[in-house]
Amino acid sequence: MSVRLKTYLELVKECDTLPYPDEDEYTRLTSEYYHFRLKKTWGEPDDDVSSSNVTVGYILPSVAGAMLWTDKFHIDHDKRTISIPWPTAPAEDGHRTYETQAIAEQLQLARDQDSIPILRKWRGEPYKILGLPDRREVRIARAGSAVFGVHTIGVHVLGFCRDSDSNSIKLWIPRRSPTKQTFPSMLDNTIGGGLTADEDILGCLAREAHEEASLPEAWVREHARPVSTISYFSIRDERAGGPEEVGLLQPATQVLYDLEMPAGMIPQPLDGEVAEFLLWTPEETLKALQEGQFKLNSAVAWIDFFVRHGYINPSNEPDYLELVARIHRRIWF
Repeated sequence: MSVRLKTYLELVKECDTLPYPDEDEYTRLTSEYYHFRLKKTWGEPDDDVSSSNVTVGYILPSVAGAMLWTDKFHIDHDKRTISIPWPTAPAEDGHRTYETQAIAEQLQLARDQDSIPILRKWRGEPYKILGLPDRREVRIARAGSAVFGVHTIGVHVLGFCRDSDSNSIKLWIPRRSPTKQTFPSMLDNTIGGGLTADEDILGCLAREAHEEASLPEAWVREHARPVSTISYFSIRDERAGGPEEVGLLQPATQVLYDLEMPAGMIPQPLDGEVAEFLLWTPEETLKALQEGQFKLNSAVAWIDFFVRHGYINPSNEPDYLELVARIHRRIWF
């Protein structure tokens, strides 16, 4: 039985699933979400709370209702907002870590109550919450990022090598482990991972290169070349972690690097997240993309690679203009 090949634009839309403001479903969906709002500038409260806060995430009504919220949060069901007000009690550090602590306590309470299923798959690496005008550091555990619907950052590497005679390229494509919590056994970017609050982008890239592909960290730092970003706003489906995670919101940006590897350098699985590495031609990879074999955001990253390298271009792709625009969605927090 033949598989219907997807268009590249369809693949991008499978990842970037929140409708755009000019699409019919946008208003209905976003009007249902609770806005997770933090103060624009951390300090004494203003009289006008609505103008002093900024949205940094979207929370599902089902999540808002399942949480037993601590007194560090203010819930306004009429306005559908969830915020962390300025505390009334003094603190020696000026409440510098108050928001981070409030979020950590809330997630721990939800874990203790087993009220939010995604938190059973706890991943405690700290992420920074983005979208704060004063750029202060507020942290959230990785497992909680989709619960609060905050914008996350990842680093992805597209690895390839060249034939010494023809100069044609082949691509290093990993297959994810069948035991992965998300998108098991699907194809992926050569190297990739979430950017934690305790590392910079190159540090994340080098760490993941060693852990996932056994590549020398120093060599990767020297040769990986920053080339692009992709951004999208996903509404999670069952492939992201099962039926209990359907509908959770995941806005994200991935910083992309190209990594040209010498012919003798062969990536090898190390930490158990990768089952195998495949060395494929661009044509083999494009076919697998259209067959839907890739993890959703990895498909978008490889599409960006093929656009940049000319394999997808205005002459062979009827949706070229919309495709290129769609893989660089503006995320407003």
